[in-house]
Amino acid sequence: LGRRYVEGFSSYNNGRGLKTSCYFFASPTRLSRRHWMARVNFHNFMTISGNSDNLRSSGNTEGTDLSLPIDEDKELAAQTAARLSTLSEEASAATDFAPSQVAKHDVLDIETKKGVAAPDVRRILKFAVPAVGVWLCSPLLSLIDTCAVGLCSGTAQQAALNPAVAVTEYTALLIAFMYTATTNLVASGLGADGDQETRTSKFFCSALQLSGFVGLALGGILFGFAAPLLRSIIGNNNIDVEVFSAALKYIRIRALGMPAAAVIGTSQAACVGMRDLKSPLYVLLVAAVINGLGDFFLVRNANPLIGGCAGAAWATVFSQYAAVSLFVRWLCHRPKDRPPPQYRLQKIIAGHLNRRSTRGFLRGNFRARDFLALPDPENASSFAPYVIPVTSTQFGRISSYVAMSHVIASSLGTTNMAAHQVIISIWFCLYPAAESLSQTAQSFVPAIFEAEPSPIRTAALRQTLMNFWKAGVIMSAGLCGAVSIIPLLGGFFTADPLVISLVRTVVPLLLVIFSTLGLFTSSEGVLLGQKDLGFLGKSYATFFFVVPYFMLRLKRKVLSGTSPVNLRSVWAIFTGYQLFRTSLWMVRGIVLQRRTHAQLLDNEKKS
Repeated sequence: LGRRYVEGFSSYNNGRGLKTSCYFFASPTRLSRRHWMARVNFHNFMTISGNSDNLRSSGNTEGTDLSLPIDEDKELAAQTAARLSTLSEEASAATDFAPSQVAKHDVLDIETKKGVAAPDVRRILKFAVPAVGVWLCSPLLSLIDTCAVGLCSGTAQQAALNPAVAVTEYTALLIAFMYTATTNLVASGLGADGDQETRTSKFFCSALQLSGFVGLALGGILFGFAAPLLRSIIGNNNIDVEVFSAALKYIRIRALGMPAAAVIGTSQAACVGMRDLKSPLYVLLVAAVINGLGDFFLVRNANPLIGGCAGAAWATVFSQYAAVSLFVRWLCHRPKDRPPPQYRLQKIIAGHLNRRSTRGFLRGNFRARDFLALPDPENASSFAPYVIPVTSTQFGRISSYVAMSHVIASSLGTTNMAAHQVIISIWFCLYPAAESLSQTAQSFVPAIFEAEPSPIRTAALRQTLMNFWKAGVIMSAGLCGAVSIIPLLGGFFTADPLVISLVRTVVPLLLVIFSTLGLFTSSEGVLLGQKDLGFLGKSYATFFFVVPYFMLRLKRKVLSGTSPVNLRSVWAIFTGYQLFRTSLWMVRGIVLQRRTHAQLLDNEKKS
């Protein structure tokens, strides 16, 4: 067998005789304790079944389903069945005698208290790339709105989207603690002892209920304070009346969809925590199609209440509630021929990638009317530690975007506002590709970080950080390739040649930003996975004041006429900010690894 050991075996009667199926994984140091004796006795089992020669000559057995036909002779079949039963008992009994550093293993490296394993670069990318689609929902809807309004309603309406989207999208980031907490709590629930299915489903249900109330509160605040928030972004009263009116309508309509947006984000986060990427992707693709169709029929309408920016907002809200309905049905219903939720969750934990799905996972535990019920207090309290650190982190993040929109809207004019809206829509549409690395890290790292201190845990944390950096470099290279073709796509976003020319001037800076974005998001994800929330909160609290300060200096220069300022100047400051925080996050990651190693040495000296 070389380095390939048996992970487990099952048997069933095919009507003609006993047939067995065995699964193999190339992970000699990551066998579960339960299967320790199973691999030791596997040669004996193969000898009884008469297939040891076939196995030795099979070459690469990794991930292979080996069907072992048993002789029709009933006596031999009975002997094999008895041997299988004996092996199963031995494997269970061997739990107390397995070496302490044998880790519980699956394809996704879920750890036990006895050992951990770092995901390799291939595994990280295999998980992160599909996750891109999961987090594309909101940016994709905004990009669709930008394109539809720019092509069908003119530059003024597209310019109105700049402050309007800034208010709605950046305000929505303030409830990101729900998503971070849900991903981490669900991921931790999978690695916990006890009834994992019950623990995970309870966290999932509580998260959905809590997100509905949080989204409702946020929507009420956004609807009531839309006008002052919009004026704070614009910064003066000289803005075109048509632009201001269109932006105000967009914000208030989008506020009606905030409860749905919160539920969608929480559902996505829970699915990512359970490492199910396909389910939310199916739902969000349908939502994007609905939004596109809504834009096609509404944006061109002459009625100011349902056309232009307002039409784009209505299309987005309809698609969000449609996505919520699809999510609830997906999670709470399943076809009769599908296995029960607990079986599928065990498949998730066991690492059978082709069977990972949360479809029907909440069946019997959650219904649509449960959105009106209060969440379980004990589970809801688990979200509390994430509120202040993550919210302060989001404040620091959005301060730079708000400052950029404020400077451009208050001092650079309508054409620059339209160009900035195109650029920021592209930015947020490509950003999830890198952000998926952060979400992936939050799915993998908590399990490793919460393991008992040991040399294996320390080495795994160090190797995990290095592998995520490597994946970040690969992701950044792909993003730079996407950015390089932006000058060729200007006509898809607007019909105004001046707007297209302004967009092209910023492309070189975007290349610099995206070349480091993978390292930034992967480092931040590792820090979040290690619950380094204090450092992140303090850092972003500092950025909350520092970045706007440099942005507002540009506004003063424009108003004083001392030096020329344009859209490229604003993005140059953002580029410097991006390079600085990427370096800071990477240094912090190294510091944490050294601290972990030092703590391990201290524990060894004490023991």
